[in-house]
Amino acid sequence: MKKGGWLLLAGGMMVFIQACGGYHDLRKGWDSYKPSPLYQEYSRPTPVPSIPPDPTNQDFDQEVQKLQEKKRKWEEVLKTPEKENGFYRPNPTRFGVLLPAAKDPSWAAEILGKEFSLEDLEILAWLRNPGVNAAERNLRASLEAYSQVSNLDQIIRQYTAFTKTLMTGIGPMTGEGESMEWKFPFPGVLALKGQVVTQEVKAATERKAMAGRMALTQARQAYWNLLYTIRAQKITAEMLDLLIHLESAARTRYETGKTSFQDLIKVQIEREKMAEELKTIGEQQANWKVKILEILDLPPGTVVASPVHRVPSPEVPSLDGLYSVALEKRQELREMRAMIGKMERMIEMAENMIYPLYTLNLSLFPNETIAQTGTMRMKEPFPVRTPASTGAGLPRNPWYGTQDAYLRETRQRLAALREELKKAEAETISKVREAWFRLDRARREEALYNERVVVLSWAALEVSTRAYETGNVAFADVIMSYSGWLIDNLARELRRSEVGIAQAELEEVMGGSWK
Repeated sequence: MKKGGWLLLAGGMMVFIQACGGYHDLRKGWDSYKPSPLYQEYSRPTPVPSIPPDPTNQDFDQEVQKLQEKKRKWEEVLKTPEKENGFYRPNPTRFGVLLPAAKDPSWAAEILGKEFSLEDLEILAWLRNPGVNAAERNLRASLEAYSQVSNLDQIIRQYTAFTKTLMTGIGPMTGEGESMEWKFPFPGVLALKGQVVTQEVKAATERKAMAGRMALTQARQAYWNLLYTIRAQKITAEMLDLLIHLESAARTRYETGKTSFQDLIKVQIEREKMAEELKTIGEQQANWKVKILEILDLPPGTVVASPVHRVPSPEVPSLDGLYSVALEKRQELREMRAMIGKMERMIEMAENMIYPLYTLNLSLFPNETIAQTGTMRMKEPFPVRTPASTGAGLPRNPWYGTQDAYLRETRQRLAALREELKKAEAETISKVREAWFRLDRARREEALYNERVVVLSWAALEVSTRAYETGNVAFADVIMSYSGWLIDNLARELRRSEVGIAQAELEEVMGGSWK
């Protein structure tokens, strides 16, 4: 048994030693293995030739980048409204201070709750007026058209890329060179689409400027009218005090038998009328405060304090230089010019897509001579008809482009719009003349009342009052002098407000400041 066990152990050891030696040789051979030279030559990677970019695609991508750049620039302008080169350019520092009021009504109410300036009211109107905000939303909506210009073209490009190597007749034939046929996409049409969108954005920008112009003019009118009612209320209160003093003098004279009871009754009637007029002016003042709340989109009940008293600028511009400025700056004219530019580009785009090229395509020879000749050809190697098309992938239109009804209609509308522009320019000249006349008249009348009429009225009132107390003047003359003083003072303040209103209306007609 011992001898047999040792033999088995020795045999197992010999088998194990041989197995280990074989595995070592196998691993060594595996690590040092090399395929045959034939296989190495076959599996060697070959250099892939670079595919030159399609010039048509390069032009298309460049046009898309230009459109994106235009959209980005317009968006940058909207981010800084205080720098817009339009109807209104506020103080950037003050604009930044009041900017939170655009979203926070309480901030705007705090500004109006104390004495506010015309500049603050203008900025708040520009930030909070619903008409301005609606026009800005429409402008942003117009900017989104830039992203839609190339959408259809991009879809067709993807379709062409997926099918040009799979479907017969799609893309250039393999041969010595590229096909001489026009290929889709057509960057010229894309550029025209981008220009159409740009003109529409320009028109939307002018409409936004018109909305802001209207809001600012309404705010300025409300400011000057509110300022007038405050001054009129003060003057009427002074007139009421004077009538009370006159009533006291008339009562004293009546008690001494120097005047009749009729004179006392007349002065009491004038006093009652003046007290009622004072209430009416107070209600008018409340009306203009509510108008300011409407312009600023603030809730009813918001406290509106008195505006800071100011005197409008006495400057009246020369009429000769206003016409050219108005024809250049007026937003209605600029909007119409933008719409004319849009329509012109739409016509050009339609002509590109409908009209045939300058050539009849009789000499165009695609690179299809080998694959499309002989008895097995699928189509004629040479053109046998003259389709009015601008490129592969675009619809082929029959030969009626020169008499297309849509183009004729659009051309007539374009001509009509140009005539409307001429009419609007003539109306602008007339409106500028009328607005300048109102400003000039208000300024002359304000100077007349301020420098001469009011001074003389006060002198007449003092003289007549003293003369009545001594019994040298009739009561009717005294009442007339009091009424004249009141009317002249109110007229002076009214003319001052009319100067400010006329300046605002002149800037509205011109589309900007004349300075």
